[in-house]
Amino acid sequence: MIMKRAFATLLSVFILVIGLAPVTQAASASELKERMAKRLGQIVALKKKGTVGENNLGYLTPRGKLSADEAQKVKAENVDRRAVYQLIAAKTKSSAATVGKTRAKSIRGSAPSGTWVQMSDGSWKKA
Repeated sequence: MIMKRAFATLLSVFILVIGLAPVTQAASASELKERMAKRLGQIVALKKKGTVGENNLGYLTPRGKLSADEAQKVKAENVDRRAVYQLIAAKTKSSAATVGKTRAKSIRGSAPSGTWVQMSDGSWKKA
């Protein structure tokens, strides 16, 4: 429950920032929001199981064996996160890599207990 709320809060921040994107990108931002929201429960479950962690670049990383469907969900989530980071970077005149690293730091700070997170030095620990 806490993990869902934390991720939902972070997703809301992304959506807010995406909302600042130019109108020409509104459809893609809306599509990103919808796809990510549909996967949210599955991603939360994978993190809770410990088979997926949050890396220090703002993306999901397998931490255990994933089924083909789970691996596809992780890949799709990372593709959408990259698109979100690019939208934010364009708006803030930053880079997607910088946005991802900032996001990773935020995730580490708010990750529910038991979530695998990668520290900035590359080491992994459970929050």
